[in-house]
Amino acid sequence: MKAEKVLCLVSGGIDSPVACAMAAKRFEVIPLHFCLYPYTCEDSFLVAMNSLKDLKSKIRFEKVVVLPWAKILMKILGGGDKSYACVECRKGMFRAAEIICEREGASGIITGESLGQKASQTLENMAATSAGIKFPILRPLLSFDKLEVERLSKKLGLWHDVHAGCCYATPKHPRTRADPKVVDAMLAKLDIGGMISTELENVLEVRTFAEDFKTYLENLA
Repeated sequence: MKAEKVLCLVSGGIDSPVACAMAAKRFEVIPLHFCLYPYTCEDSFLVAMNSLKDLKSKIRFEKVVVLPWAKILMKILGGGDKSYACVECRKGMFRAAEIICEREGASGIITGESLGQKASQTLENMAATSAGIKFPILRPLLSFDKLEVERLSKKLGLWHDVHAGCCYATPKHPRTRADPKVVDAMLAKLDIGGMISTELENVLEVRTFAEDFKTYLENLA
């Protein structure tokens, strides 16, 4: 019987490649990377691609979907209550993942989230970001602490001394108990659906990791 297909949100940090590798034991996985260039440096994107290339050597997947996210993040940061930025960003990513799931015939979304590790990862915030998403959001690392994830990363052969995925856009006082209705209203005001549709025209599908990343990033800038 053919394995179900799932979309794995992979940042290039420590947690998400581990979650993707765990999902690959049961599912056919498609990694999805949200590219923040030019909001972050070119090196950060290349580190993420190197992490995904290493991941492909450990598990099987056909391609990585790269979706530009910098313009959307800048709109979020420029909007109303900045304490909601992390939750808005995560919910926006899930909205984008919904569309890509439909395009790819995937039936679920995998994340590397674990309870309490980031402002967007409280129970209340995870409920707010998951609310109304058409596909189930699976969090295989939900109950893991950071040391447990690091040990598993090393055991799976995914550990790198340098990781991507660190976000410099986190507000000074992030919201930890977001109201789902407020989050949805803020995203609707930003026309998140329209912005995602625009950026979907600039998706890069990475299959060999010999793609011309430099030109791709230059075009985004």
